[in-house]
Amino acid sequence: MEFPVDLLTTLSHEDLEHSAEDYMSDLLYSDPNDPQYFTLPSRRKIPLSLSSVGYVPLYGADLKHKVLALFAPEDQFTAAALYLAEQWWAVEDILKTSVPSRKGLVKVRSLGERIVLYVLNRIVYRAREMTTSQVPFLCHSQTDFAKILWKDGEAVGFYSVKPEGNACDCRK
Repeated sequence: MEFPVDLLTTLSHEDLEHSAEDYMSDLLYSDPNDPQYFTLPSRRKIPLSLSSVGYVPLYGADLKHKVLALFAPEDQFTAAALYLAEQWWAVEDILKTSVPSRKGLVKVRSLGERIVLYVLNRIVYRAREMTTSQVPFLCHSQTDFAKILWKDGEAVGFYSVKPEGNACDCRK
């Protein structure tokens, strides 16, 4: 089975956004009496509706590139899934790869790897691991140098470096 990082090697931001726009259009005209659900790996179902789906900026304050996210009703701030390659993917699956050579520290080059970096920073770390007393990692820009640590087919960590002379504030 291929995962988003494996599938998104040839797609562009625009491809993802057009696919998301088509999905949103279909959702807008879907039958409210026949709701659709996305099932998480935990078997929990989240309704697919206009109130649970929204765009999130992939690069912090840079609103040019966005991805479509699914939010659980009880947590409207943490995405449970992203719409990538014309389907919903749970956060847990976005962090996986089917490419055996992807192991150790790997430089972020593709859109799929940028999305994995986003998930590690904005969802896994900030929402699941960071305590209230910790300072969050800065938002990654599209050009930040970063590497992802892959272990046993899964992204388990990252590091990044802001280019010299760049602002270290994602709220600019």
